[in-house]
Amino acid sequence: LSFACGCRSKAPLAAPVTPNCAMPSVKDLAKRLKGVTSTAKITKAMKMVAASKLRSAENTMNAARPFASSVQELMMPYLTPKAEEDKPASSVVLAISSDKGLCGGINARVVKQTKLAIEDTADTDMKLLIVGSKARDGLIRTHGKAISESYDETYKGPVTFSLASFLAEQMLATPAETYSVIFNKFQSVIAFDVTTTTLKGPEVLGESGMFDEYEFEGDKEVVLANLYQFNLACSLYGCLLENVTSEQASRMTAMDSASNNAKDMIGKLQLSYNRLRQAKITTELTEIVAGAESV
Repeated sequence: LSFACGCRSKAPLAAPVTPNCAMPSVKDLAKRLKGVTSTAKITKAMKMVAASKLRSAENTMNAARPFASSVQELMMPYLTPKAEEDKPASSVVLAISSDKGLCGGINARVVKQTKLAIEDTADTDMKLLIVGSKARDGLIRTHGKAISESYDETYKGPVTFSLASFLAEQMLATPAETYSVIFNKFQSVIAFDVTTTTLKGPEVLGESGMFDEYEFEGDKEVVLANLYQFNLACSLYGCLLENVTSEQASRMTAMDSASNNAKDMIGKLQLSYNRLRQAKITTELTEIVAGAESV
């Protein structure tokens, strides 16, 4: 390369880049066809397993809904924050996700809603608890400092009321003005909404006067605190069951879509394989005929 100063660059010219446009061989197509077929078998099996778990989870959820709603109807009118009230100075947030993937975007939705909750309470004292490793992994890079505690492997066994009671105890270990739960609420097999349930602190029960006409055995404040913890545990139990059911429904839908996509890809690969194989056979026959004529 010559410049105005008369100097000549010693750097060699870069060779032009030629894209690799080589056609796949019959062997390559056969390998890929075999791999996609194996993947389709796996996704189909996972869909059947998810469908079986969904049926069991939905039955458990439907059986627990009346139990949770009967307790919540009694105290929710007094514990639900109103829109005109001031923003709480302290809060505890529990985000419920799953430990396994391949279940669509339910965990991403929980992560997104949790980020919004963190931003809304940036100027307040907030403690964030996470159930499931997927939400933790989604928040650790950008909002890792906001995570106080994380509970993994909570879905090894069936969801029990003991698990919900343990989580309620961990939430109430930190005094706060509000306690919130972020989870996926099951609507149907293809529809589930990210829902945030918020409760006021346990001191509201005594201030509301709803139990003034009742007589208590023992200390009234202790009884109301236990009643509040029981109500929170019932709410958490329902939220866990809703999230598990949504997870299995989303996984079944995702595996069904993956199986259909694999089926379409198998058809296209099979067509390309047959065409390439037919072209190869035709070429060999042409060579044989040309060789015979030359003799």
